[in-house]
Amino acid sequence: MVASPYSLGVFADGSASFGWWHGGGAIHLHTLLILFGQYLRLLIVSPSNRAHKGLAIFLGVVVALGLDFGVRQIYLKIRKKPPADKPGLRIPDPLFHHGIKPSSQGVDIFGPYSAPYFSNSLGLRDAEIRNVPLVGEIPRILFIGDSFTEAGPIPWEKTFVGRVANGLKPKGIEVLNAGVASYCPTTERVKLRYLLGTQGLKVDRVVLCLDISDLKDQFYYEEGADGKVQQVAYGPFRGKAKKLQRADAICDWLETRVEKNFVILGAIVRNVRLQWRRHASSTGVTEYDAIPEWAYNWPDYRGPYEGLVEKGLARTKSEMTLLAQELKKLGVPFTLVVYPWPQQVKAGTRPSRCETEWSRWAQENNAQFISLFPVFVNQEPAEQVIQKYYWKNDAHWNEEGHRLVAEALMRPEAGILLPKKGAVESKPQAGK
Repeated sequence: MVASPYSLGVFADGSASFGWWHGGGAIHLHTLLILFGQYLRLLIVSPSNRAHKGLAIFLGVVVALGLDFGVRQIYLKIRKKPPADKPGLRIPDPLFHHGIKPSSQGVDIFGPYSAPYFSNSLGLRDAEIRNVPLVGEIPRILFIGDSFTEAGPIPWEKTFVGRVANGLKPKGIEVLNAGVASYCPTTERVKLRYLLGTQGLKVDRVVLCLDISDLKDQFYYEEGADGKVQQVAYGPFRGKAKKLQRADAICDWLETRVEKNFVILGAIVRNVRLQWRRHASSTGVTEYDAIPEWAYNWPDYRGPYEGLVEKGLARTKSEMTLLAQELKKLGVPFTLVVYPWPQQVKAGTRPSRCETEWSRWAQENNAQFISLFPVFVNQEPAEQVIQKYYWKNDAHWNEEGHRLVAEALMRPEAGILLPKKGAVESKPQAGK
């Protein structure tokens, strides 16, 4: 995920306690009624008295907040709670920062979306809990990427990796999915080194799905001298860490103490907080709620942070080159896939800078290149494409989007080069 940046409603996760109505609930309600009575008396008996007016306004605010709080607590008590993520699918990892707990089962939740989730013995998302031998009897393709590739809140069989797996199974090809939310080339390179090198997993092709957000994420993850991935707080703006930490602490308090416990006040505070976040995100300093424009729309970005875009692109290419070199040493063919976010669909630029930059890089590094931009950026109206293939108010594909991607990747001529047991693969080609 990096994150995520997944807040979609007025309320947060709704985990606030219901203690207001317990024990002294009747007393609190009685107190509110008394205050409301005093409020009415002050308005009726002495409407012209300035002091009484001030007191009436104060009591009115107190009563309104009390009712606002009470209604929210009733909702939290009676609402249907979403399924819990048990036993804890996502875990910290000492090598590549974060990953998936091996041989686990649970429910992955992303805003209003959720789906059953299984991981195999390697800690990779799968159709079921199963043991994956390091050396298989049939050819294997290993996908890796971020939340688009992992697609946690979508049922496995409806994700593009799951669809490709089912489509290639009759051809005697196994598909594995090493994608995890918020991965970027650094985390992907270290994870591939661990899977293919340290563990000795044998695969016949790696397909890396490069996300638009990877340029930004490269600022937030780096490999230390010990070969372990570490997160960098505030990325390129780490010099402002102290100031930003204070701002985050205030926002966190508002979110957990106010937004969770009030209806009207919570909505007002949330909107104010998000507006501030959107304003601050133009400088690229926020890590959640809003992604800066230079990050989510870098192929078409023009503005004061163009230098940051160029720096991020250079860092991403450098990491990708190291990744390609490590795969070459292992003798594993490599496919690079790029695709647009809704912002690029709206822009309609063809070829996108994302395509030209990475097509050139793929040719220089002997990698097959597949662009999914033509799948989403074409003669069909942009708004219609976004509505059909992306989640509402989100950058991720819905189930139809995953179906479209799977079909594109399995096309005989422009799709992924398939491994053939006992035969040499055809020469990698650049897709358009």
